[in-house]
Amino acid sequence: MRSVVFVERLEFEFSGNVFPNAVVLGDVDNDNENELVVGNVEGDLIIFKGSNTVPWASCSDLGMIICIGIGDICNSGKNCLVTISGEGLCSIFNNSPASKAESVEQAEADVANGDATLSPCYTQHLSANIKVVLIDDIDGDGKTEFVVGHTDRVVSAYRWVEKQQPTTNETSPFIPGKFILLQKWHLNGQIGSLSLSRHPDGRPKLIVSQPGCNYAELLCSWVRGQGEELTGPNNSKAEPFVKWHPITNKRARNANVSTELVGRICRSADCPERSGADAQEGKDPQPSRMAMCTLDGTLMMIEEDKILWSLLVDHQLFALTKLDINCDGQDEVVACAWDGQTYIVNHSRESVRFHFQENVCAFCAGQYSTTGANKPCLVYATFNKRIYLYWNVQIPRIPSADLQLALSQNDTVQQKLKELDIDVTDTSKLRELYQWCFYGNHTKKTTEEET
Repeated sequence: MRSVVFVERLEFEFSGNVFPNAVVLGDVDNDNENELVVGNVEGDLIIFKGSNTVPWASCSDLGMIICIGIGDICNSGKNCLVTISGEGLCSIFNNSPASKAESVEQAEADVANGDATLSPCYTQHLSANIKVVLIDDIDGDGKTEFVVGHTDRVVSAYRWVEKQQPTTNETSPFIPGKFILLQKWHLNGQIGSLSLSRHPDGRPKLIVSQPGCNYAELLCSWVRGQGEELTGPNNSKAEPFVKWHPITNKRARNANVSTELVGRICRSADCPERSGADAQEGKDPQPSRMAMCTLDGTLMMIEEDKILWSLLVDHQLFALTKLDINCDGQDEVVACAWDGQTYIVNHSRESVRFHFQENVCAFCAGQYSTTGANKPCLVYATFNKRIYLYWNVQIPRIPSADLQLALSQNDTVQQKLKELDIDVTDTSKLRELYQWCFYGNHTKKTTEEET
């Protein structure tokens, strides 16, 4: 497996223990440029913006922050920041500026004055022991739901309900209201992660990972007809809206090992996962793909419950995400181990690895803006009060490239060869020519000296 090296990075100082789901990338202030948000067990929340290593904004006394989410939870068309503590305290922050220019000027003034302090605009106590959060449209109605997974093998779905009186600030992403519980699902195994996939007809599919490279599909009781889909051996009378998908890779070393998954992995720039298109446009959508990894080092890609490929590594994989690291419209799978070893794998199982030199307690990958445009990045939170963000981690290709093949695809080189009347089909002659161009006629000189 080929190794790659990334050198462009930012180093942030942040003390306190960090949970794996308390480091996220997202557009907090709705200026189309992503920020880095981190929370610790002491209740401190920090937002880093741009290339400045000084915190852009912060908040404290939020409880033991377990997970953080960024999304349009109020269905206002703008993002809000959400933190959840181990006690179930859900805090919502409204950080939307009036304009992008005002955001930059205000950020610079706040950092200079040392008063960039956030305050929650709303708090609500949910059930305790939440470990993962998902903010997305899980029922296909065009509105966002708030889904959380608990350590006691329960998944809960909430919806934001506005208050009766009209809002006075139309530019604010936060609309006064509260979360109401829609449904609870009880799982057999410990929950690893929540994600969203897609049915063949374009409908969203809420999935949750289960131990041993398995997952379950959670159906919404408030959606008409979804309960009728459960037939056959995967149906459970105790849980009528949970559909089990026993993948169980044969190479898995432990059937009870913890599992992570990520869905809606794009295969092209115009894929339904990214563009929002579906089968209603008259086109047959590509089957949705997902990836799964386990703590014992199994990494796989799945399409319609069939394993496309499986990769076994000698590292404990605890974090899994997707990232278009080539910027070609196709997502790669990114998995990270506790020792910092990071694997980047494409749809054809071609892979590279990047070794971060320290042990990590949290990892995420996504888009981050340092120069006014979002670019692919990798984020590592260490155990020694440091967070490292590798920005602009684009690589031209995942597989190793053959020099002769690369030159055969170069139009300029092929044009020069034609001008010199060189037969491009004679591979042996081309190999000698390229060797002479790059290294000179060293082989001939050495032979003559020996004679």
